[in-house]
Amino acid sequence: MLEKCISEIDQIVGPAFCKLFIAALVVQVGVTRAEPQRNASETVRQAGRFHDAGSTATNVADGFTMIAVGDLMVRRPWTKGQDSGFSAIVEILRDVDVTFRNLETNIFDMREFKGSPQAASGGGYLVGVPDVAPDLKAMGFNLLGRANNHALDWGVEGMRETSRVLDQSGIIHAGIGESLAQAGAARFLETARGRVALVSFASTFTPLSRAADLAGEVPGRPGINALRLKKSIVVPPEMLESLRRIRNALPDTMLGALPDFTFDGEDQNRVVLDGVTYTIGDKVGYRHTRCRRHSKKYSPRQAVRRLPDRYKPRHEPGNWSQEPPDYAQSFAHRVIEAGADAYVVHGPHQLRGIEIYKGRPIFYSVGNFISDNLQTTEGADMFVAYR
Repeated sequence: MLEKCISEIDQIVGPAFCKLFIAALVVQVGVTRAEPQRNASETVRQAGRFHDAGSTATNVADGFTMIAVGDLMVRRPWTKGQDSGFSAIVEILRDVDVTFRNLETNIFDMREFKGSPQAASGGGYLVGVPDVAPDLKAMGFNLLGRANNHALDWGVEGMRETSRVLDQSGIIHAGIGESLAQAGAARFLETARGRVALVSFASTFTPLSRAADLAGEVPGRPGINALRLKKSIVVPPEMLESLRRIRNALPDTMLGALPDFTFDGEDQNRVVLDGVTYTIGDKVGYRHTRCRRHSKKYSPRQAVRRLPDRYKPRHEPGNWSQEPPDYAQSFAHRVIEAGADAYVVHGPHQLRGIEIYKGRPIFYSVGNFISDNLQTTEGADMFVAYR
């Protein structure tokens, strides 16, 4: 099916733009018929237990379609160009109910910007001119995720200014906010065939990019909706023993043996060396587990029961991998089981697998759509890092 789709696109727009569009996937979402109208007392009774039970039924009208494209790293308007191939792509993007993507670019006027670059994550301080926002709207994009590793490249000021220009352009966006509650909230798009909601979150981010809720007199922290993971490196037994000897020879041996600052005896299957956790396994690789303390506060069911339909996490195990990380499938299944209609991953800059689970699509990575990373605006530290 995917090969047939690519072939048809190639015939429409030519091979040059076929590669660009390869990650633009049209999703036909499942439909459930509306129930007969209830009387008033029954409606009130059902409404009273709605949020307790959650809603797992899709209730958009027949013919509802969504396009999910790959990452957008865009620094300038594209619709002002004269390329006929791209114009054909824009017509496809406009001809659906929802066109969704991950925006890895901040948008503001550098000449008037009052902030400063903060912590580039992923190879640059991505920023586009203000015309980018209305240009995205003109392309047909009406729903976007903001939770990613570039959201705070330009600090809170850049995050807020990007929100302002997107709001002015009428584009619904999710995944960032003035607190964790705001960043994790669903954002809703009204379409002719039904109401669509987006929850956006990231598992790859700089430490101070995470949004936080207020605590007593301390205000909340603006930032992204973060899915916090613990990463460990899996090594065979002989490698783990060598790492243990290195750890024991260092002057801060005791600190290296403390898992999360709680000493509960030596774990023969685990070594913490200079902040990196190594665990025993059959072959070298990575293992990711969700942070237990964070999982109690934020779970996919808690978010999905409030009607979001689309999800989006991030890069693991690395941009080099065409395989999703070890936790990805079980977590995606939990999100679908909680009621999401589609689960879309951005970030690895790779096309990864597609799974239909309980009749609903899971895209483990939709690759890139526009990678207009001209490097025309960068912080001084980037010139030092890349010489």
